[in-house]
Amino acid sequence: MALFTDGSISTIGDLAGYESSILEVAKTERIDLSRKLKLAEEEIRVDLQAFLSRQDDTGEFDPLLNLTAVTPWWRIDQIVVTEPLHKWHTFRALSLTYRDAYNRQMNDRFQGKWTEYDALAGWASGALFETGVGMVSDPVPRAAQPQITTAAGTLAAATYFASVTWIGHTGAEGAPSELVSITVPANNKLIVTAVNPPAGVIGWNVYASYSAADLTLQNGTPVEASQPWIEPATGLMKGKAVGDGQHPETFLQQSERRLILRG
Repeated sequence: MALFTDGSISTIGDLAGYESSILEVAKTERIDLSRKLKLAEEEIRVDLQAFLSRQDDTGEFDPLLNLTAVTPWWRIDQIVVTEPLHKWHTFRALSLTYRDAYNRQMNDRFQGKWTEYDALAGWASGALFETGVGMVSDPVPRAAQPQITTAAGTLAAATYFASVTWIGHTGAEGAPSELVSITVPANNKLIVTAVNPPAGVIGWNVYASYSAADLTLQNGTPVEASQPWIEPATGLMKGKAVGDGQHPETFLQQSERRLILRG
């Protein structure tokens, strides 16, 4: 699973999965769907940050300021995108889109969609806080697309597909990067390099295959962050299948205090 801070939680394709006409509406009403996805993420971030602050119930008393300074236990980058959070983001983006469309045309059809998705966003956020916000102790960011090149070798011509993941200091593995591909001529070998290593990682894994559907691990131990992976003379091997990122280690549930959250 991706982390909340890994990038867009939902995609335009997710919006179209609920509303097949959303692309036409956006085109006709000149609405930037990518911007709506970003705005929905920013609004949800505010609510999640407020929720996390309510989990902090310990701190040290400062006699000079006459208050207790709370040290946060949890951070926004530790949140895992579970299904309720994914749906909350999707519905919130749809609500923002149809609200914009309604305000442009004052069309009752758009108002109905706005109201419907606003209610669904409220339902999804309620489900998230009731079941718990998924958290990890050692968040490992999603890797960026790797650099993929070739060098002289002895292998046959082939088309390669590759993705990489970062490995944290506890051994946690982040979400895989977007897929890259390259067609390599005969008498060459594949070279993959992970780029822009984040702080706290100890290395990275490379997953590769001759098709996009079955990427498998190619390195026995994590590759050092500053080093490339070079395909061996024996070609690709069949390691474990690529995963989908970190899964929650714990779930933070809403406290008994009433929370008022936007849909």
